[in-house]
Amino acid sequence: MTTVQGTLTLRTVEGDGLHFDAQFPAGTIALDSGPHCVAPNPVLHLLASLAACEGMDVISLMRKKRQKVTAYDVLMSAERALEHPRRYTSITLVHRLTGTGLSRAAVEDALRLTVEKYCSVYHCLRPDLKITNEIELIEG
Repeated sequence: MTTVQGTLTLRTVEGDGLHFDAQFPAGTIALDSGPHCVAPNPVLHLLASLAACEGMDVISLMRKKRQKVTAYDVLMSAERALEHPRRYTSITLVHRLTGTGLSRAAVEDALRLTVEKYCSVYHCLRPDLKITNEIELIEG
């Protein structure tokens, strides 16, 4: 078991701002949910964290499979409940990989392993949250 530590600090002590900085040994993340936001709110960070976790796993596995990926984007979309706690009710991630001669089977296998075994963020979320992963391959 490993331990993770950090500090969350409110940066807008005066007024009604909700700007926080989360500080970790590897860097700082800005979070904001108040008026005049200057950073994504915590719920958007969660969406980005899921996409980044899956993406990092997928690209690592694709490199091990010696697939030549020249560009990789993950398009994120999600639905949120209207009532509090306004949680995500569904998330769709479209993994758009560009490269020459990419194997769809290799991408599908990498994504399967990511979801089943490697993506820590995915496994931290509620099991009833519908998460859909799609693949788009672009030759070039």
